[in-house]
Amino acid sequence: MIREYSYKNDKDKVLSKHFKVGEFASIDNRGNKLTTDKILIDDNLVVMLEKLYDYLNNLYGIKSILITSGYRSADFEASLPGGVLNGQHTKGTAVDIIVNKSSGGSVDAKLVCCAAETVGFNGIGYGRTYTHIDVRSSKSYFDETNGKTGISSFYSYFNIVKPNNDKPNTINNKYKVGDVVSINGVYVSSDSEEKLKPKVITGTITKIVSGAKNPYLLDNGNIGWVNDSVIINNNVYLSNPTYKGTSLVDALNEINIDSSYTYRSKLAIKNNINNYKGTAEQNITMLNLLKKGRLIKF
Repeated sequence: MIREYSYKNDKDKVLSKHFKVGEFASIDNRGNKLTTDKILIDDNLVVMLEKLYDYLNNLYGIKSILITSGYRSADFEASLPGGVLNGQHTKGTAVDIIVNKSSGGSVDAKLVCCAAETVGFNGIGYGRTYTHIDVRSSKSYFDETNGKTGISSFYSYFNIVKPNNDKPNTINNKYKVGDVVSINGVYVSSDSEEKLKPKVITGTITKIVSGAKNPYLLDNGNIGWVNDSVIINNNVYLSNPTYKGTSLVDALNEINIDSSYTYRSKLAIKNNINNYKGTAEQNITMLNLLKKGRLIKF
């Protein structure tokens, strides 16, 4: 259902967990001017925006979805270059958005298009610095930067790998949180393209932003962000630097690693500990490697 609101009376009205009426107002950004008090908002648009928010948050860790253009009065739409009479914005069924990440910066609009496709938006437009989404009744994917229409999928259009089963948490990363890696380069953010020389060449992965250019955060940001291309060690290590006890079994259990004798025997072989019998000396040797982040993973 499309509902009518008043900016003056309803701008602070909460529509959902992350959106208020005022965010959809007909604002001419060329002069930051409200073009009409009336605001039309489709209920389904709000529902879909929340679905998109949850999906993007799980995938990238976002701070907000900023609506840069929501409802547009007919005269405002007509005044815009390329304005569409009776377009989706004039019906209250469309928004243009920028997705801000919690780590800083914004999610690439190409990735937002793909995410919108996954959650089920029928209308999606790529705008380079923003993404147009709407809840029209039939599918329409387009590129506003070059006028291309009839795009079948943004994943193939932008050559982006689609998450397995459309679930962001199933994207395959080569490494996981807790892995200790050696590197020959580092980046200041998850989407930076400038490779820097690292001051520290070994660190522990403490966060993963799947789908980012540089998905792995090392040492909670004290080292920086890295990707597979700058990770140079062939072996992946197990790490539990915060463990204060003396039990290898407890230390492995704490990081959800198999602590059985069979698996510890395999770890021993991998770490050049011969004739493993589970002795205190052998276990302490492996525990010390684990605390230092140097226990080679089987």
